Formats: sequence, structure tokens, C-alpha cells
Amino acid sequence: MILGTLGALDRAVAAACKYGAIACLLGLFVLLAAAIVLRLVPLFTIAGYDEIVELLFIWLVMLTSLALWREGSLYRVVLLEELLPRSGRRVLEVAINLVMFGFALILAVYGYEFMTMSGETTPFLRLDKGWWYAAIPGCAALMALYSLAWLWRVVRRGEALETTATLIG
Repeated sequence: MILGTLGALDRAVAAACKYGAIACLLGLFVLLAAAIVLRLVPLFTIAGYDEIVELLFIWLVMLTSLALWREGSLYRVVLLEELLPRSGRRVLEVAINLVMFGFALILAVYGYEFMTMSGETTPFLRLDKGWWYAAIPGCAALMALYSLAWLWRVVRRGEALETTATLIG
């Protein structure tokens, strides 16, 4: 029951990362293409262009980072892992996940402070910039949870994880 719920949540995070990143990248592509065309044929201007680009870019970076973190492939040097014996791989995996967990916690805490202290309203859209910066603490908190889950799997199973593994499978 609990593993089924965790698996469903994991799949939902994976889908949100995948489709959110695709939407952000597509939005950036459309805006860039429109900006190029509008420089050649200046029919109108795109109001709030910089604001929208900034929003899409920060969410794209954080969602793709979370997707790679979720898969356990963001910080991985496979060559080094292959040189170590199985017990050494396990120690390396634990050490890497502890460092990643610490980094994610620091990013979540300072990202939250940055988000709450921004206090800026965008000139055109008249939205609080906190919505832009919410990607940082939100994704970082999920990264910390994934680091704990990976750490739990390594310690519980007693072996290093495969480089192509996923959190639940």
C-alpha cells in the first residue's frame, strides 16, 4: 500500500518534471523564434518578454535538475565507480548521497529565504517574483527527499545502485 502510493507519487514527480521541462523549453523556443521574426518584420512587440523568459528559464533549470537528481545521474562519474570494488562503490554511493542531501537542504533553505525576500513585482505582468523563485526551494526539497530515498536503498540493500536505476524500480 505505502510502496504503491510512493510509486504513484514518484511517477507524478517524473511526469511533472518531464512535461514541465518540455513546456518551458517549448515556450522559450516560441518566444525566441517570435523575437527573431519580429526583429525582421516589426508588426508588434511582445510585452513582458523578459519576465516570461526569466520565469520559463528558472523553472526549466530546476525541473531538469530535479529529473536528473531523481534518476540518480546528476552527479555521477561512472568511470570512478567502475574502478572500485563492490564494497568501495557502496561507500562512495553513501558519501555522494550524504553530500547531495546536504547540498539540497542548503539550497532549499536559502532558496526559500531568497523567494520570501524577493518582494519584487514584475513590471508588466504585475506578479510577485516569488512565483519565479518558488522553483528553487520546491525542487530542492524534493531533491533532499530523493537523496534520502537513495541513501535508504543503498544502506538497506547493502550494495551500490545501478547507474540506470530509478528510485522505485
